[in-house]
Amino acid sequence: MGKKVHYKLHKVKKQWVTIAVTSAALASIVGGATLANQKVSADETTEPVATTTAESDVVVETHEVATPAATATTDVTTVTNDKAADKDTVATPAPTTATTDTTANTAAPAATDRAAVANGATETPAVTDRAAVANGATETPANAATATDTTLTVAEKPKSGVTEKEETAALSLDNIKKVDGKYYYVKEDGSYKTNFAVSVNGQLLYFGKDGALTSTSTHSFTPGTTNLVDAFSSHNRAYDSKKESFELVDGYLTPNSWYRPVTILENGEKWRVSTDKDFRPLLMAWWPDVDTQVAYLNTFSKHFNLNATYSTSQSQSELNAAAKAIQIKIEQEISAKKSTEWLRQAIESFVKEQDQWNTTTENYTLADHLQGGALLYVNNDKTPWANSDYRLLNRTPSNQDGSLNGTGRYLGGYEFLLANDVDNSNPVVQAEQLNQIHYLVNWGSIVMGDKDANFDGIRVDAVDNVDADLLQVYTNYFRAAFGVDKSEANALAHISILEAWDLNDNAYNQKHDGAALAMDNNLRYAIMGALYGSGSSLKDLITSSLTDRTNNSKYGDTQANYIFARAHDNLVQDIIRDIVQKEINPKSDGYTMTDAELKRAFEIYNEDMKKAEKRYTINNIPAAYALILQNMEQVTRVYYGDLYTDNGQYMATKSPYYDAITTLLKNRMKYVSGGQSMKVDTFNGKEILSSVRYGKDIMTADQTTGVAETSKHSGMLTLIANDQDFSLGDGTLKVNMGKLHANQAYRPLLLGTDKGIVTYENDAAAAGKIKYTDAEGNLTFSGDEIKGYRTVDMRGYLGVWVPVGAPDNQDIRVKGSDKKLDKTFSATEALDSQVIYEGFSNFQDFVEKDSQYTNKLIAENAELFKSWGITSFEMAPQFVSADDRTFLDSVIQNGYAFTDRYDLAMSKNNKYGSKEDLRNALKALHKQGIQAIADWVPDQLYQLPGQEVVTATRANSYGTPKANAYINNTLYVANSKSSGKDFQAQYGGEFLDELQKKYPQLFEDVMISTGKKIDPSVKIKQWSAKYMNGTNILGRGSRYVLSNDATGRYYQVTDNGIFLPKPLTDQGGKTGFYYDGKGMAYFDNSGFQAKNAFIKYGGNYYYFDKEGYMLTGRQDIDGKTYFFLPNGIQLRDSIYQQDGKYYYFGSFGEQYKDGYFVFDVPKEGTSETEAKFRYFSPTGEMAVGLTYAGGGLQYFDENGFQAKGTKYVTPDGKLYFFDKNSGNAYTNRWAEIDGIWYEFNDQGYAQAKKGEFYTTDGSTWFYRDAAGKNVTGALTLDGHEYYFRANGAQVKGEFVTENGKISYYTVDNGYKVKDKFFEVNGKWYHADKDGNLATGRQTIDHLNYYFNADGSQVKSDFFTLDGGKTWYYAKDNGEIVTGAYSIGGKNYYFKEDGSQVKGDFVKNADGSLSYYDKDSGERLNNRFLTTGNNVWYYFKDGKAVTGRQNIDGKEYYFDKLGRQVKGSPISTAKGVEYYESVLGERVTNTWITFQDGKTVFFDENGYADFDK
Repeated sequence: MGKKVHYKLHKVKKQWVTIAVTSAALASIVGGATLANQKVSADETTEPVATTTAESDVVVETHEVATPAATATTDVTTVTNDKAADKDTVATPAPTTATTDTTANTAAPAATDRAAVANGATETPAVTDRAAVANGATETPANAATATDTTLTVAEKPKSGVTEKEETAALSLDNIKKVDGKYYYVKEDGSYKTNFAVSVNGQLLYFGKDGALTSTSTHSFTPGTTNLVDAFSSHNRAYDSKKESFELVDGYLTPNSWYRPVTILENGEKWRVSTDKDFRPLLMAWWPDVDTQVAYLNTFSKHFNLNATYSTSQSQSELNAAAKAIQIKIEQEISAKKSTEWLRQAIESFVKEQDQWNTTTENYTLADHLQGGALLYVNNDKTPWANSDYRLLNRTPSNQDGSLNGTGRYLGGYEFLLANDVDNSNPVVQAEQLNQIHYLVNWGSIVMGDKDANFDGIRVDAVDNVDADLLQVYTNYFRAAFGVDKSEANALAHISILEAWDLNDNAYNQKHDGAALAMDNNLRYAIMGALYGSGSSLKDLITSSLTDRTNNSKYGDTQANYIFARAHDNLVQDIIRDIVQKEINPKSDGYTMTDAELKRAFEIYNEDMKKAEKRYTINNIPAAYALILQNMEQVTRVYYGDLYTDNGQYMATKSPYYDAITTLLKNRMKYVSGGQSMKVDTFNGKEILSSVRYGKDIMTADQTTGVAETSKHSGMLTLIANDQDFSLGDGTLKVNMGKLHANQAYRPLLLGTDKGIVTYENDAAAAGKIKYTDAEGNLTFSGDEIKGYRTVDMRGYLGVWVPVGAPDNQDIRVKGSDKKLDKTFSATEALDSQVIYEGFSNFQDFVEKDSQYTNKLIAENAELFKSWGITSFEMAPQFVSADDRTFLDSVIQNGYAFTDRYDLAMSKNNKYGSKEDLRNALKALHKQGIQAIADWVPDQLYQLPGQEVVTATRANSYGTPKANAYINNTLYVANSKSSGKDFQAQYGGEFLDELQKKYPQLFEDVMISTGKKIDPSVKIKQWSAKYMNGTNILGRGSRYVLSNDATGRYYQVTDNGIFLPKPLTDQGGKTGFYYDGKGMAYFDNSGFQAKNAFIKYGGNYYYFDKEGYMLTGRQDIDGKTYFFLPNGIQLRDSIYQQDGKYYYFGSFGEQYKDGYFVFDVPKEGTSETEAKFRYFSPTGEMAVGLTYAGGGLQYFDENGFQAKGTKYVTPDGKLYFFDKNSGNAYTNRWAEIDGIWYEFNDQGYAQAKKGEFYTTDGSTWFYRDAAGKNVTGALTLDGHEYYFRANGAQVKGEFVTENGKISYYTVDNGYKVKDKFFEVNGKWYHADKDGNLATGRQTIDHLNYYFNADGSQVKSDFFTLDGGKTWYYAKDNGEIVTGAYSIGGKNYYFKEDGSQVKGDFVKNADGSLSYYDKDSGERLNNRFLTTGNNVWYYFKDGKAVTGRQNIDGKEYYFDKLGRQVKGSPISTAKGVEYYESVLGERVTNTWITFQDGKTVFFDENGYADFDK
């Protein structure tokens, strides 16, 4: 005997509020009989209802559950095909006219009182009171599987395998292969065609998704219907129709919805009436289709280790019985665990595994969005709360007014960048953005009560991804609040920057006088190409920029801008992505890697950075900084990750480039000023860049006046080569430092060596490395001083030189003017004085202890940053990060992914520290005179906690709807609402009233994109979908908001209408396929007949017309063409071949017609897809093979995919090649294909000719060998030697260096020159018998010659072999001179080896001496020479004189060796002469006292008599 329980019923307004709620309305309204917008109440019914009083007693008696009799009602049906358009048919039995009743008690579809069946032996699955089933004494859940199955009395069940006709038709095809008893259609590459239909001799064949031939002549289902509600499942009906009894999202049901059933099977044994706490998963009692039910059964059978597997081929009764058994297990586990949390997790996990509820039906691909796909919100009456009058997409600086600014160029960056995309075209949102800017720059005052902790400027994130009206908003604010447009000083005190990648952004910023600096992205590209990448021309570093720096002699003649070498998200995370995908996880998307993958990637990254031969990391980082830190009219931003490792604790590990970059930074303040000139010189085909800054107030190289002494001690030279094999050879590099720097000492600041870059902090450190300019201010470098290297920090060469003598405290920077300039930011000397430091990396490690927090270390190192010359510190975004790991930002928690735009380390510490740490960092920077830049991220919001139902369409990153997407004007559950209890709720819109009072003009400016003013009337305290453009796909699939395919309606419980599956209501119903003699009908799992509806069953799709009958064959439905097999199965993503023509039916079954269609095709072995095209004629014929389309001949493979950038060879040997862009075949041109050159005719094909010369343009020749391959390198043919470059082009009239030897090939026929002298462009060369050019000193035909390193012969010129120490001269015939030789009227002497005599005597043939100058080598003539120690000679007519000589009227005497006599008497026939000791002149009329004390007089003729 059970226990009796009494319940009270109370009627509140029009709803019954206990278990005895009147639910005739539930029977008719919840079952779908009323319109969706009808109001529903308990006393509105369409069926008779047992009388109930406003207050009554209902008796419910609980019993243990006993074994019931079978209760399933069976509708017996027959099977036939519908009005098939195809002549293939399905066997059709006679229609059934009787229904077999197999239940013990017939269900009566009438309204009854709930208590009427509380303790009755008969269960009626009709509209009943909830309490009525509390004591169903005749039902045993444990044995529920014994319910009688539906049976067929006329039609046979479907046969497995194919029919004889199908087998015969298949075997008539050439491509058929039988494997394990099944037939497959084999493609050219040996794989099987799948999901493919072909008509063969009137028989339609279908090869399924596994490629096996599948019968189209029998149904894949068993016809017959089963009652939806039986004695067991009636307990699972919804308790009532109130919203409180369902877990809903905006009134809609989802697969994760739970509900309150009328009763609970406690511990799997006893039914009891549910309480308001008793909720169960919707998917425990009902499933939207049989496929989902089967998936559920298999998942939970595995969960409970039931060792059972289910399929859609089983009967509905069998599936229902299994569901009952699993429900019992669920209830037992709930009782055992005393919790349903495990079940929630299990259901959520199950939901995620179903295609209809995951990314499979969201068209996931990284090809059109960073997070796999974007969803655009569209207006819909079903989701009015999410509607918007704005959502003006792609209104970037390039397209702010929607007209591409008249340029016709591209739109800019992606509109849908990441996560929830904020609608920045909405005037209410624009006002909120203004509010947040004010909050950010005044954060210290607002939150911490400390104005010294405010920010000074902002970095505008993702400029090319937001509405450009925001640029108006921030500019207007900085003008109003800080007067940045009033003076240069104000502007430089509030430097802001734009993350503006688009090349149009600079012009936009200049036109609108933006209050921030845009980047010089052209120069950044040039740096990437010339220094980091393939070694493109260094000339690009001069001219590919906003400023041509060839000769830049004036400030202010270009746009103010900033430049950087790398950034937190540029040339870092893309490298990490590559490493992960190439070396760790090829299937990774590169943006959502695991922590372990990220750790390993950085191990590889950091090891690579330490290598000279780098695979991943960037070359020439120091060279890039040497360039940009010296540039005129530009602000440099230095990246933290170039000074320290990108990962690891903050500032813990220095990079290999630290010393070089910090040396440049510290010395920039001392030396970098004045005008700038840049040039590129070429040596041996390799370039070297020279960049000169002339010094303080020196604007040109020719300037000679108007400067202070400081100017002489300032200026800088930077030398950069980008090739490790660079060499000056015998040449010299001359760079003009300016005339004002003539004869001045210079020293290296950085110097490239074979060990890497050496830094010299001061003059003393560089002792021994000093160089001097000449009288014109030129510095000259030789090949010994400059050469290419491959080191950890350099690929090529880097040298930086500065003047010697600058004081240690020299600082030539300039402060901003108090005057108003033409633009807010102008390219002035004061702007040049600024340096920004991007003081963080995306990949800093999470701290292990409090002292490691970034903001703590910033505060501790503020003086260090000042010593580097940093003027603005760009801080990491300080927002508390999201952690959903949906994109890299929320994996590494760098601050760019956040939920609350006002939470700057306030709810908890962010990655960089606490709010106190942030305050202290800002104060420390300000104390050192360094500005702080906040990162403003106005584009997206992550991980919002609140859900909304929105109407969405799958779009690409620009918001363009994606063709044939699963989600198309589809209801979708988005995470689009903030909590309403966060800092957004506290500060959102909070300052707008204040701002209107202080700066009313901010609210008067009309925004360009909208034509409206910003709207402060609404304060956004809670974000929601109406303020968004859309979101990234969230992995919920296209069917997450549950709907009924049979009727096309969404399931909902709202004040405006209720629509629920019949099993949850009091209505009876049936499910299954049913043949009524006219056609095949279907009742779905909710009990509704499918009409004008596509239905999925057993993995296949069917269509039922307006009368509810299944269609077959080709059908036009709502303007689209579909195809259904004879058994009703729809072709989807399938090719159908008929009469040699191919037709394609898309992912939804619609036939493609008239044009090109793009398909996302998976890349083998990766998680990525690639776009491929198919072409269809106006009648839908798919192009296969060679086809004229798109203005040319094109090729489509057997799957219909267009060939691009590839070749196709016909069986008869015709070769076609198809352009990589258009896909058109090459015509009337030559092209190299796989190393072989072909000439394509006007019909688009070519055939290679072998063993012959050929030309592609009439001037360049090639040679094909016997294999048809272009020859490269040397070739001997018919006794002649030829040479072909790596691209196959024949060398003619050019020199070739190979293995260190040079050869020359003639202009006319390309023969190698051998064994003779020959002339090229006025220079002479000599080739030996092997054709190798002579170099250096050579003896040819007994004569000596000299040839330069390039083989050119020296003629009529001097030459040196040892760097200028020893010189030689070659005659006009090239012969090396020996002996005396006159050149240009000057006399020289060359030894027997040809070396020139310099600074030495030569004995002439007549015995006389000649002397040759030590510098010029010229023979001395008519001049004195001293060899030291007062030994002098005089040369007359080039020879040393002897004896008495009259020179310039004075007499001298030279001994027989030519030495002048000084201080000695000379005996002659006429007497003794004396030549004085100083000048050696002859003495007259003078007394001379000699050492022996004797004094002698020399008379007027100069003679003396010693005997007197």
